[in-house]
Amino acid sequence: MKKIIANVVSVVAMSLVLFQVSAAEIPQAVTAQLQNLVPSKVPSMVRETPVPGLYEARFDTSILYISADGRYLIDGSMLDMVQRKNLTEVSVEAARAEVLNGLDESEMVVYAPEQTKRTLTIFTDIDCPYCVRLHEERQALLDAGVKLRYLLYPRAGINSPSYDKSVNVWCSKDRAQAMTDAKSGVELESSSCETPIVSHIKLASAFGLKGTPHIVIDDGEVIGGYMPAKNLLQKLEIGRASCRERV
Repeated sequence: MKKIIANVVSVVAMSLVLFQVSAAEIPQAVTAQLQNLVPSKVPSMVRETPVPGLYEARFDTSILYISADGRYLIDGSMLDMVQRKNLTEVSVEAARAEVLNGLDESEMVVYAPEQTKRTLTIFTDIDCPYCVRLHEERQALLDAGVKLRYLLYPRAGINSPSYDKSVNVWCSKDRAQAMTDAKSGVELESSSCETPIVSHIKLASAFGLKGTPHIVIDDGEVIGGYMPAKNLLQKLEIGRASCRERV
């Protein structure tokens, strides 16, 4: 199953169309230098930044800045000191949100509430204690209208016992129940089938995964590690108006 990676490519391709439409507005020196820097990829977006003569280039979820003449390259964060905002992180979150919107839920283990208000996409490891703790609190999130979408990320790597457990979950008839059973310590029947787990592992790098659970909010913001359900609900600001509330 390659749909997840294919969907990421599709999202990039759609962004590329936007890039091509506005390419005439981008200095040739910028496009030429970007091609020299990353010959194997086309940027998903190139646009002028608030700093005159400085352009932002997005490669999947990575951001680079390059001067209009192609001479200067900046690999780091751009901060707006007036608004006290990290402009680079805003761009990265937007890129992550694009990727999230392109993912195929048929290649995830999904727990859906009756009415979805917000969505969390979670890279999880069956044997991760904090992943287990978060899963044990899933009902509070579901009751509040939060959809949980699990991507399988066995930290010990391919062909490890954790990987085998992930395969057994995926190959079960009821993946959601199998996930709950596995995280509860139940030994699942050994199974074999085609899985998207390797695709999940590859995708994790685009989201800056350093450990599990790795939670990605539907607006592209990342929570690196466990957060109690009550704190997650506060973070999502469900039930009260906010500038980040979903419509």
